[in-house]
Amino acid sequence: MKKNLRNVLVLALGLITTVSFAQDWNVDSRTRIDMSDANGEGYNSADQRATMGATWGGSDWGIHVSSDVNYTIGGGGDASMGIYEAYASTDLFGMANMTIGRQALSYGSGALMSGRDWGTDRTTWDGMTFDLGLSDVADITVGYHRANDGTGGDDVGNMHTNISGSFSGWNVNVLYMTVEGGDDAATGIDLSGGLMGATISASMNTDFDGDEMTSYGLSYA
Repeated sequence: MKKNLRNVLVLALGLITTVSFAQDWNVDSRTRIDMSDANGEGYNSADQRATMGATWGGSDWGIHVSSDVNYTIGGGGDASMGIYEAYASTDLFGMANMTIGRQALSYGSGALMSGRDWGTDRTTWDGMTFDLGLSDVADITVGYHRANDGTGGDDVGNMHTNISGSFSGWNVNVLYMTVEGGDDAATGIDLSGGLMGATISASMNTDFDGDEMTSYGLSYA
């Protein structure tokens, strides 16, 4: 028995001495002040959100956890706290990077998928994503997720594929989403690039109900 215990301790000590990982801690604080004078009652309030997060990781793995603390100054609201992100990621034999857990996803313009970064109740997705290392030209991500809107309900699952890259000086992002148990799909195409000294951008989006949102931009220095 003692010999077996000694062997276990030696093995454990050997493993401990070969494990190496880094830690990173971060805090982000944002304030939104509302001076709209709603209903003529002199309404003034300040929404405060603080995000605290920690990341542990090695050369081919990582764990990230963060939480949001929200409170309102002058609006009479109670403080609230909840998990913002909680996920683990690992490398799959150099072919892809897999991430599982609650994630804040944002693709392209963010019209279809974004974390609503300035909202007090931000949107995250519970599921898994795979960043595929199949091309040196484009970044390809596929995933399955369920939206987390803070209501605690059982949201419908979605599959999504996002392809982004730079081609001949133009930045291109294409997002394609399908809904579980349905035939409808949502698509988002974003383009941006330079032409004759100007910067041109376009964002064309269609949601699951067929509603469209298109925007164009032109800037020149």
